[in-house]
Formats: sequence, C-alpha cells, structure tokens
Amino acid sequence: SSAQSERDAAYVYCEAFQERLDCIQYAFYLLQDASRPFHHRHFALHVVETWIRKHWKACSATKDAVTYRANILTIMASHLNADEPIFLKEKLVKVVSDIAKRSFPQRWPDMLDHLMQIWSVGPLQTELVMLVFRSIAEDCVSSTFNSTIPPARRKDLLQGLNASFPVLFPRVYRELELQYTRLQQQDAHAAAVILAGLQMMKEFLDWMPVTTPAAPDANFIAVAGLLLHPNIDTPQLLAMQIVAAECLEEYFSRSFGKEHMALLHQASLTCWSHLAALSLTGPVDDADTLLLHTHINRIVVSWGVHQLDDVLADPLPSTTLPVLQSFLSLLQTLFNHPSALLTEAQVIVWLNVLKHASCATLLPYIDVPALWTTCLDKYFKLHSPDNDDTSALEFDDRDAYNAFYGNFRGRLYGILRLLVQKQPAAALTHLHDRLQYVLTVHAAGRDNLDDLGHCTDTTTAHVYHEGMASLVDCLVKSLPEVVYETPALRHHLGLSVELLLAYHTRDPWLLFRHCLCLSSLSKYYMRDPTLYPRVFDRLFGLIVFCEPGESIAHGSPMRPTSTNVRRRALASLISICHAGPLHVLPYLPMLCTQVIGLFPQVLDSEGVLMYEMLVVVSNSLPTFEEREAFIQQITAAPLAQWTDMTPIVTSQDKLVHALETHNATVVFGLLKVLTTLYGIAKRIQITPPPSSPPPSSTSSSGHGDIPSPSPHPFASVWPVLLPNLMALIRTLHALSAPLARESLVQTTTSARGILVMSVEEINQAMLGKEQVQVVDVAVTKYARWAKNTRDICYHLVGCAFGHANIFMTTDMPSSWVQSSLLSNLEYMEHRHWKTFLSSVWLPFVKSCPPHLYGSLLQPTVWHLLSHLTDRLATGYAAASSGDDMKHDVAYLPQFAGVDIQATTVDTVSNAVFVEVVRYTVDFVEALIDAKTVVDMDSTHPKHVVVESDRVLREFILSSDALTRQIVAVLVGVVGYTDTLSCRRATNLLDRLVSALAAQTQQFHQLLGKDVFTAALCALLAHFHDVDDGFKWELINLLRNIYCRVTLGLLPVDECKGIDPLHQPVKPDSDLCFAPRQIVASLHGVQPDDVAALEQSLRTHHSTKTQKNYLKEFLETPFLAYVDAPHTLKAIEDLPPVASSSHPKPHAASTSNDADISSLFGTHHE
Repeated sequence: SSAQSERDAAYVYCEAFQERLDCIQYAFYLLQDASRPFHHRHFALHVVETWIRKHWKACSATKDAVTYRANILTIMASHLNADEPIFLKEKLVKVVSDIAKRSFPQRWPDMLDHLMQIWSVGPLQTELVMLVFRSIAEDCVSSTFNSTIPPARRKDLLQGLNASFPVLFPRVYRELELQYTRLQQQDAHAAAVILAGLQMMKEFLDWMPVTTPAAPDANFIAVAGLLLHPNIDTPQLLAMQIVAAECLEEYFSRSFGKEHMALLHQASLTCWSHLAALSLTGPVDDADTLLLHTHINRIVVSWGVHQLDDVLADPLPSTTLPVLQSFLSLLQTLFNHPSALLTEAQVIVWLNVLKHASCATLLPYIDVPALWTTCLDKYFKLHSPDNDDTSALEFDDRDAYNAFYGNFRGRLYGILRLLVQKQPAAALTHLHDRLQYVLTVHAAGRDNLDDLGHCTDTTTAHVYHEGMASLVDCLVKSLPEVVYETPALRHHLGLSVELLLAYHTRDPWLLFRHCLCLSSLSKYYMRDPTLYPRVFDRLFGLIVFCEPGESIAHGSPMRPTSTNVRRRALASLISICHAGPLHVLPYLPMLCTQVIGLFPQVLDSEGVLMYEMLVVVSNSLPTFEEREAFIQQITAAPLAQWTDMTPIVTSQDKLVHALETHNATVVFGLLKVLTTLYGIAKRIQITPPPSSPPPSSTSSSGHGDIPSPSPHPFASVWPVLLPNLMALIRTLHALSAPLARESLVQTTTSARGILVMSVEEINQAMLGKEQVQVVDVAVTKYARWAKNTRDICYHLVGCAFGHANIFMTTDMPSSWVQSSLLSNLEYMEHRHWKTFLSSVWLPFVKSCPPHLYGSLLQPTVWHLLSHLTDRLATGYAAASSGDDMKHDVAYLPQFAGVDIQATTVDTVSNAVFVEVVRYTVDFVEALIDAKTVVDMDSTHPKHVVVESDRVLREFILSSDALTRQIVAVLVGVVGYTDTLSCRRATNLLDRLVSALAAQTQQFHQLLGKDVFTAALCALLAHFHDVDDGFKWELINLLRNIYCRVTLGLLPVDECKGIDPLHQPVKPDSDLCFAPRQIVASLHGVQPDDVAALEQSLRTHHSTKTQKNYLKEFLETPFLAYVDAPHTLKAIEDLPPVASSSHPKPHAASTSNDADISSLFGTHHE
C-alpha cells in the first residue's frame, strides 16, 4: 500500500545503511531476537553477508573476525525458531559458509568442533550444519570457471574437508539412520534433516574414496536406495527421492577400477533391488512422477556409460551375470517408458551394449523383440502434446515436439542400424508388417481433414505415413549386402516393394510420403531392373499431379500440396537414377520420350529437374563422345535463348527497363535458362581414366609441367555461357553502387524490389519464428527474383571453377575475377556474402591449379581477405557500440514491400552479419585447414588432408602477406559474440601456431603478442560462462603459444627421438618473450608465479595437465578484473599458517613494454 516514492526512499536508505562500518552490529542486534519478523531478520542477514564480502579481508586476522564468527554461530545455535522459512535458512547458511570459505582451515582450524557442537543442539541446527558443509564442498569441487574461490584457496578447503571427513561421515550416516526412524514416526523435522544430509553427501560423493559410501558399517548407498521408495507420507518425499537418485547417479559415475569390482557388483545389486521395487511402467500423467522417473533413468544411464565397459572387460564371472541381468531389465523397462526424453537419454547405453564385443553374451538377457517394438513404435510421432499426457509434460507445443523428433529419430536410427545388421530377416519382417498395416488400416485420412477432404499435418493417417517413410529409409539404408545376395531375403524385401506399388491414393499429403518410400528402395531396383518401368510410370504420373480445378496449360494457380507432390516425384526420379545410372541407362530413350511429352505440362522449375534426371542417366553412356553429344543436344535451346539475352544482361538500363515494364518473358526467362544450365552442369560426373597421372604439385611460380585437364562434356558450353554470365554479375553488382541505387530507390515502380531483402531471406534470418506481412506483392516478387538470379549466377561460376579445364583451356579466369566478381564489393550487402563465399570462392580455392597460385590465387585471396577484414571490423565496431549495427548502413539489408518492425530489422541485420562471419571462417578454413571426406559410403567416413589441400596450405602459409591477413581476420572473429565462429577461429589459430612456430622470428609480434593478447581478452570475456568448451579451447591456444613460442617446447607427438621432458633449450633468438611479459603484467602476478608456471609446463608434457596449470594460473588475476556474477566477489588466498600477517601488496610490474593490464579494465577491490 506504500507509494512508489516511499518505496524508493526506503531502498535508498537500506543501501546507504549497508555502507556504514557499524551496520553489522545493528544486524547482530536484530538477529538475536527470534521473535522479530522474517523480513527484518532476512535483511539483517543480507547486511552481514554484504559486510563480509566488503570488509572481511581487513579484519580476517584480528579478534574482530573471531567475535563476528562467534556471534553468527550463537545466532545459529540459540536464536532460531523451529519453523524458520526456507529463505531465512538459506541466507544464514550462506553467511556461515562465506566465513568458512575465507577462514577455514588456516584461521578457523576448529571449525568442525564448533559446527558439531551446533549440530547437537537440535534438528534445525543439524540441517543447517549439513547445508553449510554442502555449500563449502559445492564451490570447491566445481571444475568450471564459475567458482569465486581461487585455486589455492580451493585446495586448502578440500584438504581441510578431507581431514574432517573421518569424523564427519559416520556422524552424517548415524544421523540419517536416526532421522529415518523418526520419519517413520511422522516427525515433522526429520524429512528436512534427511534432505539436507543427502544434499551434502551429493557434493562429497564426487571426490571421497569410492569405498567409503558403501562401507559395511556405514552403507550410505544402501540408505540412498532405500530412500527412493520410503513407505511414508511427507510433503518432502519427492525432493528426498530426487536427491537420493542424484547421489546414486553421482556415485555410479565414479571410476572403481579392477580392485573394487566386487564393491561395484554389490552396490549395483543393492541399487537394482531398490529400483525394481518402484513402479516404472504404465502411463504417466503428473509432473512429479515424470521427474522421479527421469532421475531413476539417469542412475541407470550413468551406470551404463561409466561402468559397463569395465564390467565387460574380462570374461564374465558368475557374479557379474546377475548384475548385468538386473541392469538390462531395468534399462529395457525405462527404454519402453512413455517419455521420449527417457528413451533418448538411453540411446548411448544401448549403442554401447549392441556394439560391444561381448554383445552375444548379453543377448540372452535382452528382450530383443521388445527392443525392436519399442524402437519401431517410437519412430512414429504418435504422441504429440495435443493427445498424450506424458508428452504434454515434456514439450510446450507440437512445434517443440517436432523439433525434438528430428534429433530423436537420428538416435533411434543408430540402434535400429545395429539391430538390422544382427537380424536382417527380422528387420524385413517388421518392415513388411508395418508397411502393410499403414497402407491398409491408414490408407486414407479420416480426421483433421482440409476443405478438399485431404489430410493435414495432424491427420492420424498422415502421421503414420510420415513415420513409415522415415522408417523405410532407415531400415533399407541399414540392410547388409547379404539381403541382396540371398534370394529368400531379397524376395522378402520385394514383397514390401509390391505393397508400395499396389497402393493408390489421390491425397497429396500421402502421395508425398509415397514418393519418398519409392526412392528409398532404389538399391533394390538395381537388383531387379524389371521394376524400373513400373516405378517410372508411377512417378511420371505424379509429376503432372493436379487437383480438381488446377491446370498448367490454363495458368490456374496450384495449391502448395500439389506442387510438393510434383517436386517430390521429380526428386525421387533423380534419386533413383543417381543411385544406379548404369542400370537405368537402357531406359534412357524411354525417359527422353517421357520428358519431351511432359514439358508442356510442367512448370519451369520442374522442367529443370527433368533435365537433371536425364543428365544423371547420361553419365553412364559408354563413351565420352556420346556424353558430349547428348549434353550439346539438351543445352542447344537454352544456350540459344541465353545468347539472345545479351542486350539485357550487359546493360543496367535495359535490365531495369525490363523490370519496370514487367517483361516476364525476358526477366523470368533469364532465370529459367540459368537454372536449367546450372542443373545440367552440376549433374555431370566425370571419371578420370585409370591411367591418367595425378595432378601435378608444381610450385606457384609456374615452373614445371602444367597438367592436362580431363575432357569434360560441358567444356564446349562454357565459352558461350560465361561471357554473358560475367556481364550479368557485373550488372547486378553495379546496381548496388550509390548512383544506381539512388536512382532505383527514387523510382515508383516495382523495379526497386531488386535492391531489397526478399521475404524468404527475412524468414530464414528469423529462423521461421516470425513471419512478416507482405504489403506490395510486385516489389517482393522482384526481390525474390533478384535474390534467385544472383544466387544462380554465383552457383554457375562456382560450377565453372570446379571444372578444371576452365583454368587450362581459356585465359578468362583472371579477367572474370577483376572485372566482374570483384567489382563493387564495397557496395555489396552482407546478405549476399553467404552465397558469394560458399558458391564462388570456396570452389575457386579448391580447384585453382598450383601453377596459377602466384598469378591468380594470391592476388585474388589477398583482395578478398583485405575487404573482409575491413567489412568485419565495421560490424564488430557497430556491435560493440550497442548502436544496433547502424554504423555499416551500406552493408545492411534494405526493406520494402513488407510490414516489418524495427526490432525485427535489428534481428535480421544481426543475423546476416553473423552469416558473413561464419562463412568467412569457412573460407579461411578452406585455405589453411582444408579436409576432404573419403569413404563416404562407409559407416565411418573420414576427413583427410589430400595432396592438393596440403599444397594449397603450404603456398598460403609461405606468403607473409596472406598469413598476416588470415591471422587478422581470425583474431577479429575470436573477439566476436558468435560462439560457434569464435570456437572455430580459435582452433584455426591453434593450427596456425603449430604450423608457424618454426618461423617464430618472422611472426614474433603476430603470434606472441597479437594472437596471445586476443585469446587472453576473449578468455576474460567468457570467464563466467556456464559452457566452458570455448574457454578450454582458448586456454589450449594460450598454452600452445606459450609452450612453442616462449619456451620452445614441442608436444609429445612431435618429439621424434627426443625425450619430451628433456628437450634441448632453444636460443633466445628463436623465442618470443612477449607472452611471458603479458602474463607477468597481470594483476597480482609475481615473478615467482611465472617461474613456477613455466616449470610446470616444462615438467609435465601432457596437454591436459598443461591446460590445467594455465587455467589455475589465470584464475586468480582474472578474479581481480571481473566482478563475479554471484553474491560473493573474489575470495583472497590465505597464508599457509594462521599467524601470518596480511598478504603483501602487489608490486608493480617491470614489464612495461608488454603491459596489457589496461585491456582488462579497472581492478575491483
């Protein structure tokens, strides 16, 4: 009821009160009266907490600290009510643990005695003491960067806790026994004490000896298992069960080793017996039960992930089989749980079981038919939140459910693939039975139909057909070769094919899935080619699918569902032809006849796909001459049209005039011709003759023999296609120049749409989370045309670069690059760079022959990197200034024809800039760390560095200018806000450091100062992030620089014939000492600290150990630069003995030439 002004005044007074040095005295006065209101005493505890944070350091070695500590312990022991609220107890625990973290054990050696005395006062005090120990241990055991306790302080605390544990653990165990007895007698306080004890033990289980929690005289693991299903009724029952489950999960994640296998067996059997007593089957319709089952599942998964391999390592003794039998029974029970999330969490365990060498021994204890059924049932999205109680508890809506299923099916596929390989006959039976059920029982939709009586995405029949299409692809893709080589098994699979060919429907939703199923069986058609005519007839019939009232000839609009069926049928045809072109080749005349007959009945984009299908089949023609003649025949008409368009593509004015006059024949005919030619070019595959020599790895100087290009069927097309293509690119780039842009913006016609962002691009940038409303259809139509035209131009150029004979047979590449591709880059918007880099320049650097590296590749790459460095720097400056990317207006997308909010504009602008950053990293990776995927058809494809990648990398790194440009780009990315780009840039810099370390003298400042400083600043910026993957990568980069550049140390794998621990000392001229000077200039770092760090790096050659040393070294100074996002600020280290005086003040660093302390802001005391 107070006025806002009174509230504000009270807040100001409270804040000012906490600044008084004597505020803690008033706080103690309030706390010593337990009858005061809760909020008074809570504020008093907050005052004490704040005072400790700000002033404890100054009095920690004085009698005042002892007095304050005694006061707060007295309050805990004597001035509390039995029914204190949770928030008050938590705040009191926080205050006591804050004191302990700053004092124990050096200045509070008798903490255990004091707390044990308070423990004995009553159940409330027992609960609080347990929670204090939990708080201390929780902050010490944390392996992340989130702890506010310095490494040395954490070690002190852990040593003190270890010393106290022999006394503390038996006391906790006896207390749990006592309180469990009282709990059964309906004692009101027993549940809270038990809960506190479990929470405390959970933090200790991670590091205490593995034998202690399961000791015969104090078997805490048995108690935790018992508390999973206590026969009691208390409001805190669920909380107790959850924490007990967390304790067991933590315990079974420990490493037992061979010496403790018997202990593991006994503890596991005890746990399994308690879990078996729980009801884990049947429907789940309340959140509490689902939460408990989730934690029970985590116990089983934790055991499977961490213990299964050790248990199966040796021949199985008789004592192991009961453990495994009970484990697998529980695992399978929970795998069949109604929760999809529980099933997903188990996938990693099932993969380990089914892949293990001892799987045959385990199969008798696995209900394999039930495992098949569960996997197959859950492959169908039948339990959406709309119609399933369990699913409604797990997912907010259908969209979240569908998003989850994209990954979930991929995980189930891993299990099904292993089951198919072990039992192919069973897989074929399941496939046939499921297919027969879906095509008969759910042959047509009956619920949630649209206005034409067809299915929608929520129709039950469609859900079954969608799942069946995915399942057919999953099972058929996993079939081993023995299925196709065994007549009986092949016949079994043929029965499923016949079911598909016998199915008929006019529902477009079901036809779409039908086409997917037909394409999934392409490998079977290769074994039975007589099926090709039937399959082709079915798909050609669906290519011209129309619903009533739709017609291509009369220009009536088509529903999206009809278009989807037609496109899917075409895509399935292409997929089938691509899988077995040699088998389809005899039917090429029939396909050509069908295509020619269908051209009048299909859309332009569908005609392009039919061209692609014919090219795929023509790849199997026996001679090059036949292939070349076929390509010339089908490209003759598109090339003639393309040549006729020369006046349009070479003139900005004529192109704009065609847009203004809505000359669709010219404008959209241009797009059709380019799309057709690109579809033909990209589908051509050439196989070099077996006798052809490998590409030459000549140097960039051009000396040596220039390799002859392999003949290409499309080679005769490029000289006709490329001149106009380059002219069109030049025209499109020029339209972004200021004068041309201003002229177009001022026009009232829809032609200005070629300068604005299309609706599709906006939706893509928004990740589909928001749809913009179109207010001018004509403008958005030309925006889409401009985007598609530019993209197809870039795709064609990339395809040309991919054909090696372009570089060998013409002198055009150099003129293209300068006059067209690199023209007007300073006016190109961010949104175009994704395709520009990925479609043009990645193929360019991949395909450019070595003899042109010096004359063509080097100047081109330098030009691109220079431009990208400036472009990205502008974006970084705008992002860091918080000006919503307004500083680089020339690069930002323009909007017209749509109703778009200012916040959406900012989101889209940021999204397109992120794409520029990510694709820039892709481009750099292609230059210095390119990988080629080999063995793609196997289950384990590999990424290897082929000879051409190595030659390119060596050339790039041999150029001082290119290397420095690349490092400048990556250093900028490391400091950006996109974590994915930052991590990739960090890893690339790490590879560069390893590659360039031998040239330290040349790159002293680049690696030792620029890269090291950037990585250090980035690490500071991410100091308190929860996900510390990026932080460890930054630490590894810093470690690599320091070891290689400053200490001259090589990693173990590079120490050929050298003892890693006794590497020869390099002369100072080969080393760079800037990193040493930088770390020495950090706050609080003394020369002895740097010397100790270097000694640790020299004597421990393990990369992991070195990273840990560097992490601990940096934690302490970093706490001085960054306010922790917790209530606590930095906790100071204590001297080794309690009588020591205050730590000496920090001495100023003498390394002024590399002092970067200003980069980290002002030190916060």
